[in-house]
Amino acid sequence: MIDFRYHIVSIVAIFFALGAGVVLGAGPLKGTASEVVASQAEKDRQQLSDARDELTQLKALDKYRDDYVAKVTAGLTNGKLANKKIAIVTMPSADSDLSDGVQAELEKAGGVVTTKVALDAKLFDTGQRQLVESLVQQLVTADIDVPKDSTTYQRAGLLLARGIAAKEEGKIGDADSTRIVSGLTGAKLLSLKPSQVKDRASLIVVIAAKPPTTPPDNATFNDALDFIKGLDTGSGGVVVAGTPDSAADGGLIKALRSDSEATKIVSSVDVADLPAGQMTVVFALVEQAGGKAGQYGAINAKNGVAPSAVQIKDN
Repeated sequence: MIDFRYHIVSIVAIFFALGAGVVLGAGPLKGTASEVVASQAEKDRQQLSDARDELTQLKALDKYRDDYVAKVTAGLTNGKLANKKIAIVTMPSADSDLSDGVQAELEKAGGVVTTKVALDAKLFDTGQRQLVESLVQQLVTADIDVPKDSTTYQRAGLLLARGIAAKEEGKIGDADSTRIVSGLTGAKLLSLKPSQVKDRASLIVVIAAKPPTTPPDNATFNDALDFIKGLDTGSGGVVVAGTPDSAADGGLIKALRSDSEATKIVSSVDVADLPAGQMTVVFALVEQAGGKAGQYGAINAKNGVAPSAVQIKDN
């Protein structure tokens, strides 16, 4: 921006000089145009230097903050998720680095990630709604308690939860979970790692994607939110983890926090790209296991930076 401005000033000055060449060359304004350009160039160089210094300082402060969390508060989550089985479900186009960072913190806390599910954009394509509903009807098992007023995507979330999770610890994969996973992967609505479910999780972390360049309205996420509610109903608890972008306009967490029913049961953390935020995901999962939900982070997070149980002072 500064370089462009410099060029514009230079060009204007040149045309000014050409248009008034005789006067400038022979009169009292001789040299004025070049002096203006030189003066402005010097100012721009100083501004650019100041901006670089400020950026360097900000990067240093960011590194200090992350190092402080990693080194000074290291161990705060140790054992918090001991013996807890956890599934990670990534929304379409979610950042794999974000998912990996969250997983690393879950494992530091003693949790065991049993399954990683990558949802395909096809799942939430409005043109696939009939396929999704048909699969739900085909794959539903007798032990899934389907609410009468549930939507297609709430039932789909319940179905996936039955395949990879349970309300309590100690449940293993069985014939029904295998059939559900095979049906959903066969329809290319999602993929799993590993492909077979051995141990079903009790807790689920959903990784939110960054919003598109043109932010959609909250209604765009209705099906995704219903799906997440279904995951929560069929498991011991769900935390949605994302970046600050996902809590801004056009983001999944923003839509979640605008849904009063969803916030009663599902937790969210909007700074999961930071070490402190990844720790908060752990604390939010512990809270979910105890039957509570909260919205945490930096962007319109009504419950503050973390669950009150781990804060020295309340929000």
